[in-house]
Amino acid sequence: MAEMKKAKLSEQTSDRLYEMIVDEQRYAPGSKLPNENDLSGELKVSRTTLREAISFLVAQGVLEIRRGKGTFVAEELPAAGLDLTSLAGLRSRVRAKDLFEMRLIFEPATVALACLRATDDELAQIEKRARRVERIAAEGGDWPLADQEFHWAIIKASHNEYMRRLYPIINSAVNEILQISQNRQHMQDVAISDNRMILEFLMKRDEDGARHAMSIHMKHLISTLQD
Repeated sequence: MAEMKKAKLSEQTSDRLYEMIVDEQRYAPGSKLPNENDLSGELKVSRTTLREAISFLVAQGVLEIRRGKGTFVAEELPAAGLDLTSLAGLRSRVRAKDLFEMRLIFEPATVALACLRATDDELAQIEKRARRVERIAAEGGDWPLADQEFHWAIIKASHNEYMRRLYPIINSAVNEILQISQNRQHMQDVAISDNRMILEFLMKRDEDGARHAMSIHMKHLISTLQD
């Protein structure tokens, strides 16, 4: 229960930060956010909660972290008026299954495009994020957020603007499902194993193999939801 409450607070914090950036326009695209101490104080949350909220917005393409420089608002924000919580509350297994079926439709095509279009640097970033998922999971941390960053890196590497805009719309619902899932440990094991398979084909730029690996991954998650 405490873990769920913590996850909810980080989501509320990410929503509030999103409002400050997009609705209130307190931070312009490309601008740097205040330091962690000041921002956590303003939002009245712990630095840990703030970090989780920032990670979530990084996965949405709203923020980006520049090593050694700080956290910046993305130069190009997702579509105006985007409601990050528009699909939140999908707690039933039926609706969760629908959501992952939607991902099954477009993510295999997206990873195939990434095989064709990703730069070498983008492939390196995808690999780095896959390793990060494993490290955070091993440490008992919030691996779902890290996993979303892995998938977001693939989406960006597809260089398809509509897919870039579609992913954030469904991602808040994905986050909620992973946070409350009773099969969280099994989902973690599936994600790590499948990510390795997806990454292997991506690094070889094997379009058909990556497409098939992503399809298998989504089907594994759908099966897990039905357990």
